Amino acid sequence: MVMAGVDLTTVKELLGHKTLTMTLRYAHLAPSHKVNAVGVLDNKLTGNYHSFITVDGKEVTPTCITH
Repeated sequence: MVMAGVDLTTVKELLGHKTLTMTLRYAHLAPSHKVNAVGVLDNKLTGNYHSFITVDGKEVTPTCITH
């Protein structure tokens, strides 16, 4: 659900977890989802759109960034 854009608090409530810690324990994000998040953050902070970012020495294309 998180990778589909549902926030952690909503996921916590839907799954009946008492704490966010429990939700985070099971919220395993795919590496590509993390790359996209970094790209969005970079775009917001710098105002620059990058067609790729470098992760572990490799160029990776974020898929959710818009121009």
